[in-house]
Amino acid sequence: MDVPNLSRQPYRRPPLLRATDPQRMNWLWRLVCELAELRPADVVEALHAAQIPVDLARARSWVVSDRDDNFFPISIAELERNVRALLALREVMRENQALLDLTGGAQAPAEMVAEPAAETA
Repeated sequence: MDVPNLSRQPYRRPPLLRATDPQRMNWLWRLVCELAELRPADVVEALHAAQIPVDLARARSWVVSDRDDNFFPISIAELERNVRALLALREVMRENQALLDLTGGAQAPAEMVAEPAAETA
């Protein structure tokens, strides 16, 4: 079977298969959570680390079906904020792990432990 060299073919955008409402991006958020194997509790942890108040019920409401009584629409701005908070928390955890590795697992002084930066957007 002849396999085409896909890197030499022009990129084509996929067709829009659904209407995109920037105030109802739950379907995209569910895909992100599924891909990253995120639980609502993980999202709450990241948002709290970024000083964003949210409760577990709200985080769960973003991943349920729109037919569910607990459904709450997530906007594109919230989706972006959530992704940025998750990335910031991951970076802090990576830095803290590197610091632990450098110190041989000993407790590092509090001023050396990285904390996530608050969102300024």
